[in-house]
Amino acid sequence: MMVFVSRPGLQAILAVVALFAAAPASALELTARELAGKRIYLAGESPSGGDVVVKLGRDGSTLPGTAAPCGSCHGADGLGRPEGGVRPSAVVWSELAKPYGHAHPGGRKHPPFTDATLARTLRDGLDPAGNPLDVSMPRYGLSDDDLGSLAAYLRRLEEDLDPGIAPDALRIGTVLPTAGTLADVGLPMRAVLTGWFDALNRRGGIHGRRVELVVACYDSDRADGVDAARALLRRDDLFALVSGLFPAAETEVAALVGEARVPMIGPFSLFARNDDAAGAWIFHPSGGLGEQARVLGAFAMRDLGAGARRIAVVHAPEPPYAEAARGAAEELRKRGGPAPEMLVLRSEPKELADRLAKGGFGAVLVLAGDGALEGLARLLAGGKAAPALLASGTLAGRAATELAGRYPGAVFLAFPSSPSDESPAATQELARLREAAGSPRRSRASQASAVVDAIVLVEGLKRSGRALSRERLVASLEALYAFETGLSPPVTFGPDRRVGALGAHVVRVDAAGKAFVPVGGWIPLE
Repeated sequence: MMVFVSRPGLQAILAVVALFAAAPASALELTARELAGKRIYLAGESPSGGDVVVKLGRDGSTLPGTAAPCGSCHGADGLGRPEGGVRPSAVVWSELAKPYGHAHPGGRKHPPFTDATLARTLRDGLDPAGNPLDVSMPRYGLSDDDLGSLAAYLRRLEEDLDPGIAPDALRIGTVLPTAGTLADVGLPMRAVLTGWFDALNRRGGIHGRRVELVVACYDSDRADGVDAARALLRRDDLFALVSGLFPAAETEVAALVGEARVPMIGPFSLFARNDDAAGAWIFHPSGGLGEQARVLGAFAMRDLGAGARRIAVVHAPEPPYAEAARGAAEELRKRGGPAPEMLVLRSEPKELADRLAKGGFGAVLVLAGDGALEGLARLLAGGKAAPALLASGTLAGRAATELAGRYPGAVFLAFPSSPSDESPAATQELARLREAAGSPRRSRASQASAVVDAIVLVEGLKRSGRALSRERLVASLEALYAFETGLSPPVTFGPDRRVGALGAHVVRVDAAGKAFVPVGGWIPLE
């Protein structure tokens, strides 16, 4: 099933959302007492106005409850999340109140919890049999009223599901331009995502749930793309986002995703980020301009003998390009190369080309679009020794192909993936989906990216199990290691890694056949 949210309907959605803004995001209706317990559990705050105090470790040092709420260790879903060698126990009531009690590793045994023994555990660190708990379990100073509220919420915690989760369905969203100048990319992406999830649902879905794809459509305007993402994230029936396309609005959308705390796999973007600024909730299966720039720097040192020659890094003035240029320069320095000449590309490239021609550069790394690469190459072609040109294949692949046979120097491109990364079965499945959608040939890269995003999302969902939550999905994605999608390099994430395929392929543009010739294979980044 797929639901479309068109641009004309955005204001209507916002109006409906406003009516329910005071309602909890979960579909579960909690009582006032249970809501109070939820606030204690997740935030460590007392709705009754009392103090929540936490005692830590053997020395009993104290902190406010907000510094170590229950949910910080046991998870928003109450199932516990291992960290630092410690595995907190599950605190959902079905586990706490098992009629036959508990037997823990090491021989500790105790009967099921009751309200009274739970209070003693939290205050004194003793289990229902009077055994002391591990020192890693904090002791809490809570009023009787707050303890009662917390116990009431723990009884409902297992039912308090994240938005978008139903017994038989899971709602996943995406944001795509389906009208205007970007429709030629957005419409094929929508078609292939729809076909892929339809096929998944015919196979039984994920742990008995079918996937319902909600598509927020917009008309290619940057501001409209941000509005579409904002409206989608304000819905209270959406679990996660997959893929999507909103050029030049990535920073704004990343901020919205981080604020809403909604996992996002993708989107189709040149500006994938591998740091916290991009948001802990966003996972990029493939690298972007930053990774391609760094790989080109590594390639220059490894394959072009650039350590003994001068290198220039030319970049567009916008911040993402400048940041990628700094990454390339750092990669050169890290590999023992010379400090490159950093040059900003302005609207008139002739002065810049003259400077490059007179500077004796052996290689010029260009971080800009087709027009910039083509203009610089034309101006440099008449020099005594045309430097090797290195560029992002995603940004300037068309221009590089057109340069074949006309530029006397070598031209190299970095790409996030290569045909060598694809398995025959995955290639055939993508071809089938594209044929069913009637997709134009030029849309293959964006459609392959969308399918990779969907494959990674579903793998994370499968590993999360039936007891699904956003937190568990993030943990499952962080645990992916060398995961084969069939259409991309292997994907590895981690707590501090949000770009899955951290590296790129480098190809040389063949002048005779206007083809790309691989040189050096996949170049990984540390």
